Amino acid sequence: MAGALAACLAQPSFAAGDRLWDTFERRCLLPYEHLLTPDMRGLTDANGAWSDGSGLRVITTESTCAVTGAATASLSARLMGRSDGRRYAEVRAGVWQSDRWREPRIEVEALADGYLVRETDLEG
Repeated sequence: MAGALAACLAQPSFAAGDRLWDTFERRCLLPYEHLLTPDMRGLTDANGAWSDGSGLRVITTESTCAVTGAATASLSARLMGRSDGRRYAEVRAGVWQSDRWREPRIEVEALADGYLVRETDLEG
């Protein structure tokens, strides 16, 4: 048990990145994966973006949803580390696309200070 704790503590800390990923996953990625609109509950308009007061911004367009405001961690580790069985494949450097489980497919990418998911018109 102590060895497992030590191994976890030895991993790099992405505290702000974790908050960023958690917010992105909850507000953008999970809704898009389930063919829903982004989760904007509890957010306030902050000059064209949305904010929950934590310093992160949720930005939406007709076909995208992004959360920005903190350093990002490895997108491949985030997507591959999920336990829900949803698979993504890297289609070009830094851009991951949903595999056959969702159509039309969605693309996920890491930005300089956030993550973005976009609808595509691609089908299997």
